[in-house]
Amino acid sequence: MTESPHTAPATAPGPNGRTERRRLPATRHPAVRTLLPAVVLAVAALGLTAPARAATYQVTGADAQGLAVQSEPHAGHVLRYVPNGTALDIVCQVNNGDQVDGRTYGGKPFTTWDRLADGTWVYDWYTNTPTVGSDGYSPGIAHCGDSAGLPPLAQGCVDWPSNKFLQTPFTKEANGGAGYAWQNGSYYGEGFHVNCATTNRMNQYYAVDLGLRQGDPVLAPGGPGTVLYADWAPAGWETCGQYVVVDHGGGWWSVVCHLSTIKVVKGQHITDSTVIGTVGGTGGFEPHLHFSLVQGASLTPAGGVYGGRSARPRHLMHLGDGGGYYDTITKGQKVWY
Repeated sequence: MTESPHTAPATAPGPNGRTERRRLPATRHPAVRTLLPAVVLAVAALGLTAPARAATYQVTGADAQGLAVQSEPHAGHVLRYVPNGTALDIVCQVNNGDQVDGRTYGGKPFTTWDRLADGTWVYDWYTNTPTVGSDGYSPGIAHCGDSAGLPPLAQGCVDWPSNKFLQTPFTKEANGGAGYAWQNGSYYGEGFHVNCATTNRMNQYYAVDLGLRQGDPVLAPGGPGTVLYADWAPAGWETCGQYVVVDHGGGWWSVVCHLSTIKVVKGQHITDSTVIGTVGGTGGFEPHLHFSLVQGASLTPAGGVYGGRSARPRHLMHLGDGGGYYDTITKGQKVWY
């Protein structure tokens, strides 16, 4: 997988609750080239590894259902349950998540959560980590840094609103029916994933690359909206190949690049289940899914996206692995449809 460019030239023109969405057509799109499984691509080909871990601990004291593994340090975003005795690779902690089961410690609500190596979360009460101190952290375990365990927001960028629909933009057909992909290729601020708020370029600091196969169906990450552009990228944006820009309302757009085929047209109103195209490598790359989110951007007359502010993806809804949300996508993370 190769990192994705898509920056307009410095001289580019410029002004002075989701429904079930995975019912796909029976037709399968044949792969143009045989790819290694996504996990092999992520680990072997690019040398990506899971985030460094602090230590391994075990689940303890949970009820018969087990401990809920959640997509963020808040109740109500369960991905799966794990039984007592399960080993967990804990990277860091936050001390201001949700209180669960009315637990208190030192006369205060217990709000300590553990971030796992795959980017998911568990409530610390039900692990055998060292007893938390008065600051709400276990001695010897790193602090995640902020309330969501995310790096600071890059200057000039914005967060996609957590109350505005956002979904993983692929389907259960992904990677031969595996239903998941690995974050693969450039990450936030890497390679050509740059710019937060330039006025004459494409701002895509928080663009995401996912390892998918040629021909896999693609959805719009922002769900329902109106197609603003659906064609080959114009001069200055050629490295996007065939791309689709969707307006999701309120000045929020999504951009999907490198498509092998496009299934929508300009002006079309789409839903969260509309297949907008298929994965490809147009623009000069190995096939993969590249998408970015932006607020307040503009289009040149020819169809090039510029200006606005790159948006960090937050609260991406997914259906696979029990369903839930990803509050963000971390480097090398496994992402379900």
